Amino acid sequence: MAVKIINETPDPEIVKRVTCGKCGTRLEYVPNDVKSYHGTDYSGGPDGQEWVDCPKCGKKAIIRAW
Repeated sequence: MAVKIINETPDPEIVKRVTCGKCGTRLEYVPNDVKSYHGTDYSGGPDGQEWVDCPKCGKKAIIRAW
C-alpha cells in the first residue's frame, strides 16, 4: 500500500517553538526544518548545534548547542 496524505497540517505533537536570539521573533518548526552542524572543538571534543533559519532576520535561531 502506498503512503496516503490525510492532512497536510503538521500534527501538534511534533510542532516545536523557539525564539530567535537576534530579533526576538517566536518561531514554530517541525523536525524537517532543523539544520545541524557536527564537528570537534579545538581540544578534540564534540562540538555542534541545531538551528532553524529565522524568516524575519535571516539569522540562526539556535535550538540546541553542545
